[in-house]
Amino acid sequence: MGRWISFATAMIALLLGGCTEKGLPESLANGRQSVVLQTDWFPQPEHGGFYQALANGFYEEEGLQVTILPGGPNAMSTQKVLSGRAHFAMNRADTIYSLATRDVPVTMVMATLQHDPQAILLHANNAINSLAELDGQSVMAIPGLTWIDWVEAKYGIKLDIIPHDFGMERFLQDPEFIQQCLLTNEPFYAGEAGFATKVLRLSDAGFDPYHGIYGLQSLVETDPDLVERFVRASIRGWRDFILGDPRPALDLIRERNPRMTEAFVAFSYAALQAHHLVTGSALNGSMVGQLDPERLNNMITDMEALGLADPHNRPLSWFTARFTQVTLEQPKD
Repeated sequence: MGRWISFATAMIALLLGGCTEKGLPESLANGRQSVVLQTDWFPQPEHGGFYQALANGFYEEEGLQVTILPGGPNAMSTQKVLSGRAHFAMNRADTIYSLATRDVPVTMVMATLQHDPQAILLHANNAINSLAELDGQSVMAIPGLTWIDWVEAKYGIKLDIIPHDFGMERFLQDPEFIQQCLLTNEPFYAGEAGFATKVLRLSDAGFDPYHGIYGLQSLVETDPDLVERFVRASIRGWRDFILGDPRPALDLIRERNPRMTEAFVAFSYAALQAHHLVTGSALNGSMVGQLDPERLNNMITDMEALGLADPHNRPLSWFTARFTQVTLEQPKD
C-alpha cells in the first residue's frame, strides 16, 4: 500500500516552503502581462503548439508576453511553479494527480497531448512482442514513473529497471537491450544509425494519461482571466501547428535547439500526426487541448484498482476543464 508514497517528505517540505508570490504575472511597459512556461524537455516538436502561438503572435493578441523555458533532466519544473519562477509547467496527468495527493497546490488546466507517446523500444529481431513478456527483463527507464508500477501490476510481472541515462549508446551496441522511448523520438535515432526497431506502446496496457499544463491553484483562483487567455492562445497554437503549416514553430524550435535536425523534426511531427497524439480521435481538431473529466476520473479509478493511488485520498480540485471550454474559432471539418 505504500507505492503512492514516492516523494520524500523533506522534498515536499522544500517545495511548499519555497512557494511565494514572487513570479506572479506582472504588467509590462508594453501593456502585456508576463507569463513563463516551463517545458518538460529541450525545445522539440512535442512543444510545437506553444512555439506556434509564440511565432505567430497568438499570445500577443491575448495581451501576453510569454517566455518558454527549456526543460531537461534538471529542469525542476514543479519547484519553479511553486516558487513563482514559472506560471505554468508541463507534465503527465498521473504525475500532476500524484502531486495533488501530496497537498502540492497545483491544478491541471489543459492538455497538450491527448495520448501518451511513451513506449518500450526493442530491436526488431527481439523475441519479445508484448508488454507481458517483459517479466524479469532489464529495461532502461526513468525510475519512479507510474507506468512501471502500472505495467507490473497489470500483468503481474517484475521489471529490472536500469536508470535512464538519456542516451542510446547502449541500445545501439546491444541487440538485446531494451529501453523506454517516445514514439516521436528514439525510433528515429535508431533508424538513422541503421537499426530496425519495434515499439510496444504503454497505452496497450491501458496507461494513456494526458500530457498537459498545470499551474498554482492560487493563480487559477485569483487570475482566471490570465489563465483563460494563455490556454486560449495555446490551444489556437496547437491547432494551427498540427492542422496547418507547422513551419513557424519548427523553425523557432530549431533556432533554439540546433540539435533538432530537419530530418528529426520531420519524423517527430509525422509521428505526432500518425498516432493522433495531439488531436485524439477527432481529426478536425475539436479535441485539441481539451480535458475530459470522465477520462481523468477513470485514470484515477484504474490507478486505485492497481494499487498505485490511495482511494481514501482523492483531491477534489487537481484539474479544471473550464478554460478549455472557452469560445474558440471552430475547427475546420
